[in-house]
Amino acid sequence: MGIKGIDVSHWQGNINWKKVSADGIKFAFIKATEGTTLKDNKFETNVSGANAAGIKTGAYHFARFGSKSEALAEARFFLSVVKKVRLSYPLVLDLEVNQRNVSRSVLTDAAVAFLREVEKAGYFAMIYSGKSFLENCLDESKLKPFALWVARYNNKLGRDADIWQYSDCGKVAGISGNVDMNICYRDGLRAQAAVKTEKTSSVKPVSNKKSVKTETVYTVKKGDALSVIAKKYNTTVKALQSLNNIKDPNKIYVGQKLKISSSASTASNKKQYYTIKSGDTLSGISKRFNTSIKTLQNWNGIKNANKIYAGQKIRVK
Repeated sequence: MGIKGIDVSHWQGNINWKKVSADGIKFAFIKATEGTTLKDNKFETNVSGANAAGIKTGAYHFARFGSKSEALAEARFFLSVVKKVRLSYPLVLDLEVNQRNVSRSVLTDAAVAFLREVEKAGYFAMIYSGKSFLENCLDESKLKPFALWVARYNNKLGRDADIWQYSDCGKVAGISGNVDMNICYRDGLRAQAAVKTEKTSSVKPVSNKKSVKTETVYTVKKGDALSVIAKKYNTTVKALQSLNNIKDPNKIYVGQKLKISSSASTASNKKQYYTIKSGDTLSGISKRFNTSIKTLQNWNGIKNANKIYAGQKIRVK
């Protein structure tokens, strides 16, 4: 079914967030900024109210840019505003107009620059657009690394997305007038790109094998933690910190390059992950990696074998 949510701005006026929560709303994206100067005058009030009511909060920026430099300026303005509040859902680039009438390639590259700047600041970045604008005015192939929120006011979305905005005239208790309605299909969305690492065990693994030390470079991906990377390459969090001059093991970011000294003898024991593509099925993936559907469900906490989505990262070995 997905998770029920809304998105709001000053246009919704004064919101009774307790009533919103009681009406079954689990998350809210709240407008923060637009361009390089406009700040929504209800942003802090809405975030505070939603947080207090137990609703997960994300923030969005309405884009006006037409180049990479303009996009970076808007991203920095957005970040300067959102850093003052506590969020639990992603930061979103709302791109639904080609303000400068630039080419599809130029507009997409500018969007990527904005999103990368958000990730660089340690946040989970997401892009929002209308279905038609996304498919006709942007190059989706360049946007695949990012979570996707798509608007289409219909009884069916007709494409893959992490969040579907299905109406702009919803009715929710605690809000006067209409409000945008959304369904989130992706578990694990969060505000921070960096994940808190688990405490590592002080017990050293015993092995009689002689291993050959190799050095490689790993690029941090969404959802990574230093402890997970350490286990994957048979090393320790402390070793990674020392090798990469990382003071705080809880602070890594998407796109960061890490030097890794690992044991070649453990390569065959590494867990393997697969990113689901459009058209994939769990049965097809199980055959491809010589495992079973039940095993994939157990490893990845998948309750319904028919409910997987493009962009989902699952363990396959």
